[in-house]
Amino acid sequence: MMTPAISVVLPVRNAAATIEEAVDSILGQDSGDFECWVVDDGSTDDTPRILARYSDHRLRVLSHPGPHGVAEAMQFGVDHARAPWVARMDADDVSHPERLGMLMEWAMRHPDCAALKSRVRLIDGLGDGMDRHVAWVNGLETPESIACARFIESPIAHPSSMIRKDWLQRIGGYRAVEWAEDHDVWMRLLEAGGQVISIPNVLVDWRDSSTRLTRADARYGEAARSAMRCHYLARLPEVMQRGVAIAGAGPIGKSISRGLNDLGVMVQGFFEVHPRRIGQTIHGVPVLSSERMAEVWTDAVVLGAVGIPGGRERVRQLAMEHGRVEGRDFWSVC
Repeated sequence: MMTPAISVVLPVRNAAATIEEAVDSILGQDSGDFECWVVDDGSTDDTPRILARYSDHRLRVLSHPGPHGVAEAMQFGVDHARAPWVARMDADDVSHPERLGMLMEWAMRHPDCAALKSRVRLIDGLGDGMDRHVAWVNGLETPESIACARFIESPIAHPSSMIRKDWLQRIGGYRAVEWAEDHDVWMRLLEAGGQVISIPNVLVDWRDSSTRLTRADARYGEAARSAMRCHYLARLPEVMQRGVAIAGAGPIGKSISRGLNDLGVMVQGFFEVHPRRIGQTIHGVPVLSSERMAEVWTDAVVLGAVGIPGGRERVRQLAMEHGRVEGRDFWSVC
């Protein structure tokens, strides 16, 4: 049996309303050099019966009695994947017909990349900032911007992605963690120096819904995201060696401060523009005016933690003006 170019892995649990459209969108690809592993993670609705109707030789259905969760289901599929590239698919999303062919075309153009992503189109959106998030993800167009954005939110819409299987194995695959399993994969890949190429085409319709894990599971919430940020920030040698100064003494900055303190990172202090916060002491360190960024804590890594609209860019600009280099001694964390 010939080895395919791409293995699509699609974990599913109780998605009878959308699984057929998702699978059909993969089987309807313009490029036929792929296999698709659907991992049924203990569905109790009509999902197994819908999947049993298919007779396409490219589709393989794996029963994974559980539920074990999306990370274990995804890894179960990856373990069966025969191709050198693994493309992610979700049970409630739709791949455009040219998706796999275009991913492979771009992979051949960039033989040294570890992964690729495309733009996505939001469908059935519920609002609540999701439109802004999609615009932000779609706007990350270079490997450098993707790498620098990883502490903000996941810089990649996971169902748009394709990753080299050897890179996935190198970083430990999908793991059941206390935060989002997909963001965790990108954290480890980017930490290891993997380059992610962005394709400037919309290749996936990304469905928003009230039952989507990003809305329904606490591992995708802000508390879990903050814990993940701190975990991976503390693994950066310059952060552990030089400590940090946090630009923004609001809820996100305070959460990052607590988390890093718990991990043994020295938080030297906070920078602020809010007059009522300047002069305070938070977690035992001072809050100083952001105008003093060039004077104090000059050895520290600056973390931008201003969550209000436009705040991220203002802090980034201030840090750059004072000689900081994003991705080295400055990171945005929200």
